Amino acid sequence: FRPLTLLLLLGLVPTTLQAATRTIQLRSVLHDPLNAQAELYVALEDGGLDDLYLALSGLSEPQQVVVTDGRLRLFRSRTVDPKKPLEHLVGSATVPDGLERAIALIFPADKDATLPYRIMLLDDSARAFPNGESRVLNMTRLELAMKAGEHSVQLRPAKVSPVPVVKKVDHMNRAATEFYRKSEGEPPWRLFAERPMQFSLNARNLIIIYGMPGLQAPRLRTIVDTELR
Repeated sequence: FRPLTLLLLLGLVPTTLQAATRTIQLRSVLHDPLNAQAELYVALEDGGLDDLYLALSGLSEPQQVVVTDGRLRLFRSRTVDPKKPLEHLVGSATVPDGLERAIALIFPADKDATLPYRIMLLDDSARAFPNGESRVLNMTRLELAMKAGEHSVQLRPAKVSPVPVVKKVDHMNRAATEFYRKSEGEPPWRLFAERPMQFSLNARNLIIIYGMPGLQAPRLRTIVDTELR
């Protein structure tokens, strides 16, 4: 399909208007422990749908993708049925005006959600996410917190929390890092994970905290991004 034709089939643009589209640079990470090799598709500049770049571990390579009417949309198939254009839509996210570089965090939505995946976008610019800082996504429904070097950070459920540059590190740029969950009893915060983590001015950390069926304590996934800004 040509650009406008595809957008009209998807029901994203009124037939009397020209498509309101723009491109952004996207790097993506899929966090779906039960379907880690899921294939997702995104609109590209040539007007068709093609593979969303994903990596087995870490962030994907940069990719120029199309945003339509202020939304990024992901699909389960490269082809579109003209009679059911939105049947293969699996995730959608609002893209703020002015956002040119983004990291897409893609993870399973709640069971009662309309679409199977939720997408959270992080501003990938040097101003918004500088080298040396970290971002933590709390995918659980729990009130969590972390201590990293000299910093204590509260981690709200279903939110991304910023962690400033950690300066209290050893000669290998490592700092003791502790993760806590809020408790109704005493003590009010209970440790559920503890590990040394590396905090370097030459990298950025993405930390994903998630739950798994049958496990009482949340689990951690750390992604280190060494693409300097």
